Amino acid sequence: MMDNSRERNLEYGLYALAFGLALTIRLLRLGELPLGDDEARWALQALDLAKGLRPVMGAQPAYVVLTGLVFFILQASNFGARLVPALFGAALSLLPYNFRDRLGNKPALILAFFLAFDPGFLALSRLAGSPVMVVTALLFAWGAWRNGNLRATGIWAGIALLSGPLLWPGLLGLALAYGLLRVFFAAQPASSDAPERSDDVEQLRLNRSAPFDRKTWLVLAASVAGTYIVVGSFFLLASGGLSAGLASIPVYFGGWLDFTAVPGSRLLIGLVSYELMAVLLALAGLVRGIITRDGLTIKLGLWLLAALVLALIYPSRQVADLAWVLIPLLVLAAMEVSHYLIPIQDGTWETIGMMAFTSAILVFAALNYAAIAMVPSDQPQIRGWILLGSLGLLVVSIAMVAFGWSASTAIQGGVWGSLLVLVIYTLSTTFASGGLRTYRTFEMWPSSPYLGQVKTLVNQMNDLSRWKTGVNATLDVTIAGLDSPALLWSLRDWPLTISPDASLAGSTPAIVIASDQFTTPDIQSNYRGQDLTWRVSPLWEQGLMSDWLQWSILHKFPQHDEKIILWVRSDVFIDSQNNQ
Repeated sequence: MMDNSRERNLEYGLYALAFGLALTIRLLRLGELPLGDDEARWALQALDLAKGLRPVMGAQPAYVVLTGLVFFILQASNFGARLVPALFGAALSLLPYNFRDRLGNKPALILAFFLAFDPGFLALSRLAGSPVMVVTALLFAWGAWRNGNLRATGIWAGIALLSGPLLWPGLLGLALAYGLLRVFFAAQPASSDAPERSDDVEQLRLNRSAPFDRKTWLVLAASVAGTYIVVGSFFLLASGGLSAGLASIPVYFGGWLDFTAVPGSRLLIGLVSYELMAVLLALAGLVRGIITRDGLTIKLGLWLLAALVLALIYPSRQVADLAWVLIPLLVLAAMEVSHYLIPIQDGTWETIGMMAFTSAILVFAALNYAAIAMVPSDQPQIRGWILLGSLGLLVVSIAMVAFGWSASTAIQGGVWGSLLVLVIYTLSTTFASGGLRTYRTFEMWPSSPYLGQVKTLVNQMNDLSRWKTGVNATLDVTIAGLDSPALLWSLRDWPLTISPDASLAGSTPAIVIASDQFTTPDIQSNYRGQDLTWRVSPLWEQGLMSDWLQWSILHKFPQHDEKIILWVRSDVFIDSQNNQ
């Protein structure tokens, strides 16, 4: 009993560690990057709600309501706008605990750390209005349902219904996978789906076997409806979220008629680039599972296939739609890694040596690839042959050790060395996707362009306001002919006038912000202007092979800069008195 208690406490501690690491990396510098247009659109709705207004909510009322509550308690900021998705994304690392009876204790723990550091989920967790909320809510509802916790099931399901259109491809993917399973596998193969069991896991299995009667369904329905009404109506203070929750249905299915999507090839490039380790491990696990006819692996493979096909054929697809692909992919990867995390079978130092040799060869190959990507004209053919030769040397070396020394030493050392290099690569892409590198990188997960000189714009405007009035954010500002929610969010503390037709209508505001094409005689004679970079868009569709190779290392890409002009009335400047 003492040993079981210690093992259980250790397991709880490891889950807590995974959650702590996930939360830390999601909150780190969370508010440093400015909100993009899509992020700001949701944040502005939450800000209006926090101010007591009645905004027209979009199809993600759960985000708007919960973030509005954050703004009401704390303050409106970039950090606050991204806090709720970050918390949901961190909570995702605790999800495997609800499925450990099915996965096994070891794969579930590995999956918890995979979810904590996954590049895709980290990127989505650091975006305002992120689809990670619906993924977390739906999967926690599923886990609570399996474990017989009806009230928790209803609460999570209610939040999922309010979290956006990505709910529907998630449900469709599960339904499609189930249909494929029924068609091609009428009888489930007998297999060891859960290789490890403990007393508490067995109790969870027994809890799920309880029948669902009418009272049970009423409790579940009441929990779903109660959560939907309370959260959707901002705790009964605003009713707009109730209809907004249902709006996710036409938004998603209307996307099947909107052919403005990113190319499907970009989704595949993003999947391989960000999830290289998970893809390789999942493929190996699928091969193993098909050979052994493992039922759980086959089910996960069908779910992976269904989710990927739905993401690729959706006409208005975005890279963020891969969120549902990542779940079965990471589960398969965690299950495969669990096969390798075993004690050394034959020769400790020999296995460690083989691991070090494998890592060294792979690092050498990676350096040659980096040289090809960074300096395309520096003898790429020679470096390419060196790259292939180093990989061939590794294969030959593993084969020689297997036949001449020990197969277990060769395989275990080779796999561990490969995993070490893949983990380092994954951590590198994790920091890039989360915007945590020391320089700005271009990532595929955001759906709107990056912002350029936001801080320069706001700082200069505050300087001008202090010169004129002694206080920040007091000058009257007109935004002429610019449609940018990010600009409205950045200037949320300023007295703003919006002029959609780029006309000042005879007024002379202290500051005018307009596109670089905007000009009038009054502007030219009465204002001084400075151009600033506003939106920065990577030219994904125009990239050459050399550009993609460089992006795979540095995450830099050719870009297009959209300019705006900050026009300031001449009398605002300090030197205006000297000119009079």
